[in-house]
Amino acid sequence: MAEEKEVKDISRKCAETGKALKRVKRYYRNGLYFANKAAFKAWYEKQAEEKAKAGATEKPAATEKPAEAPAEAAQEKAEEKAG
Repeated sequence: MAEEKEVKDISRKCAETGKALKRVKRYYRNGLYFANKAAFKAWYEKQAEEKAKAGATEKPAATEKPAEAPAEAAQEKAEEKAG
C-alpha cells in the first residue's frame, strides 16, 4: 500500500473567518494566514480583548501582595527600634 503524504495545512482556511483561501489572496501575519487585512485586524482585536479580560481578573490578586509587604516592613523596623 502507498504511504500517505503529510499535508501541511498552511493556507486552507482563514484563521478569523474560516473562509477558504487561494494562494494569491493569502495574508500572513503572526504565524497565521488570513483572508485580508481586515480579517487580521478583527482577529488581533479579539486577542487583545481576551488578554485584557484575563489581565483584569489577575490584577486584584497581584495588587494585594505589594500592599502587604510595606506593612510587614514597617512592623519589622518598629521592632528593631524598640528592641
